[in-house]
Amino acid sequence: MAERRAVSLPADSWPPRMNAETAAAYCGEKHVEDFQQRVGSTYPQPRWVESARRKFWYRGDLDKSLGLIEKPSGMGERFVGALGQKRHG
Repeated sequence: MAERRAVSLPADSWPPRMNAETAAAYCGEKHVEDFQQRVGSTYPQPRWVESARRKFWYRGDLDKSLGLIEKPSGMGERFVGALGQKRHG
């Protein structure tokens, strides 16, 4: 079995865009692999993908999945979705 990577907490603030290690810590997971197993069900897919190893989650998306903020509705939701598709193909 591969070695599991522990997460670490940033000293005093959370960045708006997080890699898997930081996102896992933000969500309260003990291991990065536990976070990655829940992506697509409990947690959202990464919003920004540069390569197979460089994926980024936005803090707002994680907050929504954790129930910390309400999801946008109506026109705002369609606009945000269209903007995301335009940016990321």
